[in-house]
Amino acid sequence: MRLLAMVLACLIFAPPALALSDSDAPEARASILHRIDLAGRQRMLSQRIAMSACLVHAGAEPAVNAARADRAEALFDRTQRGLRAGDAELDLAPESQADVLEALTAVERLWPKMRETAMVVREGGPAAALALTRLRTQAGMLLKATNEVVTRMEDAYAQGLVAPELAGAVSLAGRQRMLIQKAMMQACFAASSGHGAALKAKVLATKSLFEHSLANLLIGDAAAGVIPVPTPEIDAQLVRIVRMWRWLGADLEALASGTDMGPDRLAQLARAAEVVLIVMNETVGLYAAL
Repeated sequence: MRLLAMVLACLIFAPPALALSDSDAPEARASILHRIDLAGRQRMLSQRIAMSACLVHAGAEPAVNAARADRAEALFDRTQRGLRAGDAELDLAPESQADVLEALTAVERLWPKMRETAMVVREGGPAAALALTRLRTQAGMLLKATNEVVTRMEDAYAQGLVAPELAGAVSLAGRQRMLIQKAMMQACFAASSGHGAALKAKVLATKSLFEHSLANLLIGDAAAGVIPVPTPEIDAQLVRIVRMWRWLGADLEALASGTDMGPDRLAQLARAAEVVLIVMNETVGLYAAL
């Protein structure tokens, strides 16, 4: 929590917003940032699907989380196809870069297996406990693969048309969505597993990364190529997230410190995470619209 206090203290000293080059082609730039945003959203969805399946297994608002998993799986599947072949409704053109297509193929090899495992976890029964352990591994593998898609898109498209700092900011802000879901997923796994100590340490690591990245988004990090907050509207959104995260972060820290989390407490934590996710998603949209 000391990091959040430092962020709030530094807000009034934040450097001025970065000015984008007048030579940027607005339509091409918007298309690239939108593409990076949707590819980045896949990272979040990979963790959301596993989180929702775990919450169903734990008995934490199972009907709500089963429906949430269904929506996340459908959106992941459609977006994945759109990133490759195009989707007019998602405003995606077909992918043409060989490196990006290769990364998309890696995702497509992993996705059906994880989807099947998540369904076994949600259905319960004698196979669910082993499937939950398998899901943890598969969610990590799918996250790594979806992140590679984003990295390759940044390398392929963010040269010349988009300032690298802006493409990086969209990716970093998008990663925050994923970290919210990843922390909640890890909290559920920790509460549902016999390997609680190791999993609780992962919750703290994810929480710390979220807070560090939030500080970078607010005050910038020139060494890491992160621009300071670019508009007053984004600044206001990020400050809202800082304030909401105080409570969610404290609950995650309590779990990591040994507080038991039954189904009701997990459901409450998931609802709080959902609110932060909504505001973070709005913030990513503001970055992508720059």
